[in-house]
Amino acid sequence: MDNKSDVVIIGGVAAGPKTGATLARRRPDLKITLFQKEEHLSYGTCGMPYFASGDINSFDDLLITSYDIPRNAEFFRKSKGFEAVTGTEVIALNRERKSVTVKTLATGETREHGYKKLILATGSNPVPSPFPVPDSPKVRPFTRPDDAIKFRQLAQTGQVGKVVIVGGGFIGCEMAEACTALWGMETVLVEKETQLLPYVLDTEMSRLVEREMLRNDIKLHLGETVEKIELNPDDNPVVTLAGGDKIAADFVFLCLGVRPEVTLAREAGLELGETGGILVDLTMQTSDPDIYAGGDCVESLNLISHKRFYIPMGSLANRHGRVIAENIAGRETEFKGAVGAFMIKAFDLNIGSVGLSERAAEKADLTARAVWASFPDKPDYYPESKTFTLKMIYDPESGRLLGLQAVGGGDICRRIDVFSSYLLREAAVDDLLDFEPGYAPPYAEAIDPLHHLAGIADAVRRGIDFVCPGTDGYDDDNITWLDVREPDEQETHPWPCGNHQKLVKITLNDLRDHLDELDKKAQIMIVCRRGPRSYQSAIILKDAGFEKVSIISGGTQASL
Repeated sequence: MDNKSDVVIIGGVAAGPKTGATLARRRPDLKITLFQKEEHLSYGTCGMPYFASGDINSFDDLLITSYDIPRNAEFFRKSKGFEAVTGTEVIALNRERKSVTVKTLATGETREHGYKKLILATGSNPVPSPFPVPDSPKVRPFTRPDDAIKFRQLAQTGQVGKVVIVGGGFIGCEMAEACTALWGMETVLVEKETQLLPYVLDTEMSRLVEREMLRNDIKLHLGETVEKIELNPDDNPVVTLAGGDKIAADFVFLCLGVRPEVTLAREAGLELGETGGILVDLTMQTSDPDIYAGGDCVESLNLISHKRFYIPMGSLANRHGRVIAENIAGRETEFKGAVGAFMIKAFDLNIGSVGLSERAAEKADLTARAVWASFPDKPDYYPESKTFTLKMIYDPESGRLLGLQAVGGGDICRRIDVFSSYLLREAAVDDLLDFEPGYAPPYAEAIDPLHHLAGIADAVRRGIDFVCPGTDGYDDDNITWLDVREPDEQETHPWPCGNHQKLVKITLNDLRDHLDELDKKAQIMIVCRRGPRSYQSAIILKDAGFEKVSIISGGTQASL
């Protein structure tokens, strides 16, 4: 065979270049060739919404190194030590001959290229639309560089005044901000589930995101499906919802998710997993010992539920690439699985989760309980202090940690990261009390929110009742609401009380002297701004013989 390499890599976005660069460092004697269908190499896919929004000035910024050198074929040849060939599509894989058929897109010419080891880093493709969609440049997904570049061109020239986004997942939420914050477009978001980010957030945490969307004039259609998309006489899209409502727009984003691109693997007879991704072992080896796979085309093991799941993340793809390279180089290395850490930004909200949601835990047949709380990310007296709400999921019997969700304007990243490390070692609630964070007022409070969550879980164990913010039991006519905030807080953010419910306002400092104003037989729900005053109030009431006492988790920060 005229064309042959020791290692052939198919795919040049994340896992592929990482494999090539690491392997070239470990084994400079190997001939490594990477084939990439697109002209762009190693671009920052996750940065595309920020290019579309205008936060990133040029798409080239997603293609350069930290020292301003373009990551192109010349860069990988000269700096990293392997060949990267763009504009070439691998159209067939012959495992018996250990070769791939490569097509040069510019000329249509095909050739056979041999390998000793092959890496599939074929990525993902947009999920096909389940409803009719016209062939129009104004109706498109958002997964490739051209999607971002062409939308940015239309936006900059004032050709888009109204956008419809179909899908309320990561990309849908990010694009809602991209269209609205800088470009000032009228934006409508349609999501078939009854909440945004349904696969990573539980309902009450998603409500915080929805509140932020509405505050920024995003029109939400939750729990609604699209029946079809057509073009009007001006060739602009019209979205018809299942109920018959029509939404005219200048542009439609189909943010329906992605699925693994496994065409070559399937046609070559490689084993696929239950989620549709390529099945790999701990070394990222496929069912063929000479073929490895990594990135968005593979499925992973969830280290909490111990079930297979599909998690297309650039961070994991880079880890896959390193593991593949180390094993081919002869250094046995494992990728054991993932706990599923996510972070996105929507307007002034930071949104993150790691591990299982409460719903996912129950679906995995795990016993799950949750606690919530709201916090400042640094002392209230510090000028740059911001707030966030956390929800922690855990097994109430063993105490094992299962997941964490975070939504707010403050620094949630460090909490997600720390919790991720605890999940990886199968830690329990009490282990959080041993967490030793870095502390100084510009960065954090003296007692970390993760400590507080562990304390709340312990309080639940001791019989203190915490109620999910914004949902459970709020419409019971027999409730007596006890607002223990200060008068100015009560006036600025009044607590909504049902028509047949009772609202009593007694500050925490005055509570011991006014217990006679409360009925010991009533169901008392205590609310403050974040939770600590409610907790102290619950202790006072319990000690005084009140039995039906509950705390609104997260307080008004999470509920209003």
